[in-house]
Amino acid sequence: MKCVECVAEGKRSKVNIGMTTVTAAGIHSFYDEDGNIHVHDPNIRSTQYSCSEGHTWTDQRRSECVRCDYGKE
Repeated sequence: MKCVECVAEGKRSKVNIGMTTVTAAGIHSFYDEDGNIHVHDPNIRSTQYSCSEGHTWTDQRRSECVRCDYGKE
């Protein structure tokens, strides 16, 4: 991972991984008509980052189901 702002400015920096938080919604798992398991996790994971040049940002992600489009953006 690289700092987008540093890349745009032509700088190099180290990226520090900060705190990660996760929401606490229930996960819905089921088997479809073909017997494939689906795991639909609505929880959002937020991770904070900072770079050695002082830039900060937060990345938010939701888990994707490997069997369908759930969670894919």
